[in-house]
Amino acid sequence: MLEIEETIRKQKLERERALLDAIQATPEGKNLPELVEPSRNQDAQPSDSTLPTPNVPVPSVQEAPTPMSDSIAMGEALLLADVMASTYRAFPQIEIARQQAGIARGEITTSLGAYDVHLDYFTINQPVGFYENSRSGVALERRTWWGGYVDAGYRIGRGSFEPWYKERETNGGGELFTGLVQPLLQGLAIDPYRVQLFQSNLNRQAVQPEIQLSVLIAGVDAARVYWMWVEAGNALLAQERLLQLAVQRNAILEKLFERGLSTRQELSINAQTISERQLVVFKGRQKFRDMAFKLALYLRDEAGNPMLAAPEWLPPEFPALIELPAFDFEADFAAAQLRRPELQLISIDIQKLQWDLELARNQTLPTVDLQVRGAQDMGTRASLSDDKQDFMLETALVGGVPVQRRKARGKIDTTLAKIQQSQLKLELQTNKIEVELRSAANALVFSRQMAERSAQLVQETRETLGYFQRDFAAGNRDFLFLLQQEARVTESEIKLLQAEQEFFFALAALQATLGLDPLEQSLMLNQLGTAAPTP
Repeated sequence: MLEIEETIRKQKLERERALLDAIQATPEGKNLPELVEPSRNQDAQPSDSTLPTPNVPVPSVQEAPTPMSDSIAMGEALLLADVMASTYRAFPQIEIARQQAGIARGEITTSLGAYDVHLDYFTINQPVGFYENSRSGVALERRTWWGGYVDAGYRIGRGSFEPWYKERETNGGGELFTGLVQPLLQGLAIDPYRVQLFQSNLNRQAVQPEIQLSVLIAGVDAARVYWMWVEAGNALLAQERLLQLAVQRNAILEKLFERGLSTRQELSINAQTISERQLVVFKGRQKFRDMAFKLALYLRDEAGNPMLAAPEWLPPEFPALIELPAFDFEADFAAAQLRRPELQLISIDIQKLQWDLELARNQTLPTVDLQVRGAQDMGTRASLSDDKQDFMLETALVGGVPVQRRKARGKIDTTLAKIQQSQLKLELQTNKIEVELRSAANALVFSRQMAERSAQLVQETRETLGYFQRDFAAGNRDFLFLLQQEARVTESEIKLLQAEQEFFFALAALQATLGLDPLEQSLMLNQLGTAAPTP
């Protein structure tokens, strides 16, 4: 009887030693608390068994590469700063905003075209008829800044002219002429050409805020996709570790079964577990690859083409969460209003509308234009009366006004309503910034608390798993309880990854709300472990 008990004790110790050694040899086992080693009996010999080894198929776990490699330890992981730099350099949405600078320059050049010197020329001939004559001329004309224009030129008319067209006739040397038209009321303080130029300059001022807005939007999107890629890759690693734990245990159970220290039920349950966990791994690999595809939209090569992130570029973990300074909401809110490009763009729109309003008000005034023209004929006289020899000067006042002036008044009403709309947009955007700032700060605080609690949960589940593993190795615990606890450890690790992901989502949103530069913040993230938003 004593010999039977001793044999049973040795078999239990052998089973316990084999299973615990296998656990400690796995990456998952290295993360567990140190287990108490059972007493080793060097004299214990494995017992022979005549039971056949069950034919339990074990799926292969090498059908796809693991997302990790030794290059991670060499500092070759893809960092958020790398993605941000690529986004700055070649993301199409930012490039579209940058091209707006060329559009604005073109608009200014077009507006200045209204003040170009204009060359006019003509030649008119009447070779057949009772009155045979020819007329030719050339003139330079330019619009003035104060709404009028000046011209000067030369013309010559030869032949016989109708008596009612005697002004077309010139002396033999032709005629030099000049003229000025200057508005005195409508068009003096402002005119459509100056408004167009002023608004074009405002469009040029809006280029930088538009680029900044595109950078902030693209930066938040790029950061979210990057952290989703990091979470998906590390979640896949946790799932692969869980699968590898079952695969390695299967090899140990087969050896123990040959010695009569394991059962068919344990092998069958373990094989079923391998299949279930491999299905989860396949799903994780699909998600990880999908995230790499989405990240390629922001991660681009030197030529600007989307680049697929290699699995070995995956960082082994999220950056450490450091303590963030206390938020001064009033100071941060005031700083955000100064930085946010949306407010700057709305303010520029209001300035453009104010120029439209000034023009509409000016157009309610009557037109009163001063016209001055002078001419001097040269050379031999054209007729016996010699009526073209003296210098001729002509002045005039010309004007008019629509009686109802509905066009100008309607433009004033429309523009005033648009200005009021823009002011309401400005107020609404300010309210949105306030809400976004409060929401992002709130999310950052609670996501950090969730990450800390999730880390504690991981530690607790690992400790519990250690107890379950020892009990199972000693044969004192049902196999299903062990498998459930192994799954709980992986679930807690994935929950921690998700909590850390939410923290960095909130951090990116807070930085964008404050109007901080995404690339600068990502570089701070590399230096500090995480980038605390700075006002």
